[in-house]
Amino acid sequence: MTRGSGRSLLGDFSASAPYVTETRRVLQKLLRQQREGECSVYMVTSAARGEGKSTICALLAIVAARVYQRRVLLIDADLRRPTLHGLLDVPARPGLFEHFQMMGSIERLCRPTWLPTLQIMPSGRGGPSANEAYDDDRFRALIASLRPSYDMIFVDAGPVVPLVEPLMMAEHVDGLLLVTMAGKTPVPMIRRMKEILTPVAGKIKGVLVNNSAEGLPYFYDYAYYGYAPHETRHPGDKVDPSPRKGGPSRGTPKPNP
Repeated sequence: MTRGSGRSLLGDFSASAPYVTETRRVLQKLLRQQREGECSVYMVTSAARGEGKSTICALLAIVAARVYQRRVLLIDADLRRPTLHGLLDVPARPGLFEHFQMMGSIERLCRPTWLPTLQIMPSGRGGPSANEAYDDDRFRALIASLRPSYDMIFVDAGPVVPLVEPLMMAEHVDGLLLVTMAGKTPVPMIRRMKEILTPVAGKIKGVLVNNSAEGLPYFYDYAYYGYAPHETRHPGDKVDPSPRKGGPSRGTPKPNP
């Protein structure tokens, strides 16, 4: 699959594709941590734009709904540059923006998709100034009201370094998944993302290393990169390059935070 081709991920979905296999590995880990009968809310973000976070977020939702038969909601919270509506081939409006503006009921904003167990709340009216509409109290209340209706909720947030809203949203979710692009994401950007997310570091579930050339993502525990909250690292520290138990077997370029 060519990322960014404009084709619907649902239409292109193949259970045997390498990117689906890797996505299933991520979900298996997340599902083992989930308590029976509870809804888990995950926010997917990255340090900067262009790292594939929206595609990975959509894949997580699609695979959870199609392969694991979970009731899933996908929320496009990247209001400035929304893409999920295009990936799933649904209208962009109304959506989360209109919820912040009190212009639509939650039921109206959650759209059905081709998968019976997958719904999406698109971004709504996007644009450079759309994030000014963000209302933290309404977002918190929204997540709380949605939990009883779903098994899993995936929130595609904007990038952490240039925007303040992702850190605010992180307060109201159960787990964070950080996306980096192998060989592209600058190490200083990863360090800055780590610094910004320090207040919610305990929620970070892992790092997904995206590599469009090989059909990844690969999933790494938070501690794999030396990011565990109890560890103290300093500029210039080296990360042990040898794979840890349960880590990926193939060599994937890893940042040196």
